[in-house]
Amino acid sequence: MSMDIQQEQNGAVQRLRLCGDLDIYAAASLREHILKALEQSHQVELLLEEIAEVDGAGLQVLVAAKAEALRLGVALYLSGHSRAVLDAMQLCRLMPYFGDPILLTRDMTG
Repeated sequence: MSMDIQQEQNGAVQRLRLCGDLDIYAAASLREHILKALEQSHQVELLLEEIAEVDGAGLQVLVAAKAEALRLGVALYLSGHSRAVLDAMQLCRLMPYFGDPILLTRDMTG
């Protein structure tokens, strides 16, 4: 499955809705989309509820995006974490690095 990236503006926040696999095949394109959003806005939100799979390259893109946002003074938020995103972040102990609140749905707790 490939990555579909939908960009939308909600007030001052630029949102990128990510659908598909956050993997090595999507990493370069996603990185470019995120960097462009970080350059254009002071607040960027990555909507992750439709991410089906995550690999190391996908996590590297998220870590690099957070580092670049900090460097630029841009607020970067991750929201709607899918089960795949949560599992990958927990496995690599990245939850504290991002610091975003996590909302667990009923199907994630069972």
